[in-house]
Amino acid sequence: MALAPLTLQGRGPVRAAEGGLKTRSLALIILLALIAGIGSTAVMLGERPPLGAYRLGPWQTFPRIGSSEVDPYGRALLARGPHLPLAVGEGIRLNARTDDAGEPLTGACSYRIVGNTIPSRGWTLAVVDLSDRALTGPNAAALSDADLVTSESGELLITVSARVAAGNWLKAPRAGRFGLVLRFYDTPLAASLGQLSPGFLPRIERISCAN
Repeated sequence: MALAPLTLQGRGPVRAAEGGLKTRSLALIILLALIAGIGSTAVMLGERPPLGAYRLGPWQTFPRIGSSEVDPYGRALLARGPHLPLAVGEGIRLNARTDDAGEPLTGACSYRIVGNTIPSRGWTLAVVDLSDRALTGPNAAALSDADLVTSESGELLITVSARVAAGNWLKAPRAGRFGLVLRFYDTPLAASLGQLSPGFLPRIERISCAN
């Protein structure tokens, strides 16, 4: 008497379930890859170039963005606009989002910008948002070397605060974080940033913060 081969009952539904699970897992992997790819691209093409940063204390500059050696990410950033970089022979643009202690600049605090400036035909200092865009309307705030009274030693002394201050005062927003953009025009050091050290630039010192 021949024995019939054993069979597993319900194997068809099990295989179907396994196939559906694999399909869902593959779809999830593809979705996560898309999210990661889009996210990384957004970061790389954000408001600041991802490569070529040069830091001097709290100040940061991107010298390649205004030169013929600009990388593809810098070119993409310029294409998004509005960004008008200073060419290497025109000057230096420096950005700061923190004070000398590394704490974010915020409207709840008052700051003192004090120290030296590098040789140049002139310079400007502006308050910007976290996208490095100048504030507009009643929040707009900027100073130039023509607006300031310097000390006998030639050092800067500027108060950055939401509250009016005596002397050289730059108005900060009353709430939230902000940044500073310092531009030096027609400076012989534009093509030799490697010769600069933080001591060549003004410091950003926190004076006090509101409770």
